[in-house]
Amino acid sequence: MTGPFVIKATSRINEGQADAYRPLAQEICRRVEEQEPRILAFNIWVSEEEDVEVVLQVHPDAESLEYHLQILGDLVRQTFEYTEFVSLEVYGPPSDRLRRMFDEESGAVSVTYYPTHWGGLTRLGTG
Repeated sequence: MTGPFVIKATSRINEGQADAYRPLAQEICRRVEEQEPRILAFNIWVSEEEDVEVVLQVHPDAESLEYHLQILGDLVRQTFEYTEFVSLEVYGPPSDRLRRMFDEESGAVSVTYYPTHWGGLTRLGTG
């Protein structure tokens, strides 16, 4: 059974940087909406204290995430001026390329893989 390919990335927002970081986060969201027609969902949530963010991406497959990283990689790297990566959770089987990239670039960051989808559904319509 195959499901969507989901990424959950958690980062700490550097102290006092939330206001400076917000326009970059909003620009990333804008570009995803304009340039990535295959992506099913892309959302950024921030804690009440604005010191932690969670980015949740829902892709139809791993190739969609590869495309996302290809076209937005430079912009995503700019987020590291404002944030510190804490953890990455990967739901769905990553391509060999993605697994190598996650394992090599994550450093001491926790990366957890959940490659097997046992069941479920995805409804993304508002209604």
